Amino acid sequence: MNNAIRAIVIDDEEPSREALKNYISDFCSDVEVVATASSVKTAFKAIQKHKPDLIFLDIELPDGKGFDLLKMFETIDFRVIFVTAYSEYAIKAFRVNAVDYLLKPIKIDELKDAIEKIKSSNGDPESEKLSGLLKVISNGAFFHPTLIVSNVKGFEVLKINEIIMCKADGYCTIFYLTGDRKINSSRNLKQFEKQIIEYGFIRVHNSFLVNLRHVNSFTKQGEIILTENNKAFMGDRYKVQFLKLFSKNKPE
Repeated sequence: MNNAIRAIVIDDEEPSREALKNYISDFCSDVEVVATASSVKTAFKAIQKHKPDLIFLDIELPDGKGFDLLKMFETIDFRVIFVTAYSEYAIKAFRVNAVDYLLKPIKIDELKDAIEKIKSSNGDPESEKLSGLLKVISNGAFFHPTLIVSNVKGFEVLKINEIIMCKADGYCTIFYLTGDRKINSSRNLKQFEKQIIEYGFIRVHNSFLVNLRHVNSFTKQGEIILTENNKAFMGDRYKVQFLKLFSKNKPE
């Protein structure tokens, strides 16, 4: 495939990687996928090894964000198409900085349009645009942290500050949200804990993660009273950590 655009697909979920790889193979004859990666670490190594012209970059990766990957390069000499189910705030940042992106679930026409845009740019990397985007992200502008939650219908994007608590339900997880809403996911609580613990959440029981921003009180009976009449139970092994962290670090 002479003069093909050499691309790497970076996504933490194998079905998503394979789907995009197949779309590119079937509908984008000018693009050759030379590698795939599932994390910041593996993506960095793949880019160093294959020196691609283009990467398709998911934002949420298990060991960081796609933006963290870009910050690892002193010079970005490849094009980037973000592939994301991120919130409207991130999309606004992409648009302001004229950065290419695709929304999940990916539409064939939008994929083909993105590739045509890459081709018409003569392969010039957009370091200036990406630098502008990374600066916006570092300043926290436009971004409300979000969590992508897969379910039987597809996925939903939740604003993390609207999650009151997460409750294990067997091997599944129930999200209790502001506005008296609930969302169910087929993934277990431990998987989500890794993604949201840095945003002011704490494990208080084998079955509960709570958002400290939504904690109203704690009773001697071991109940944590949260906003909108939600309650979580305290496990003995978590009590000391909770009281210490809550008293010192409760987010404003």
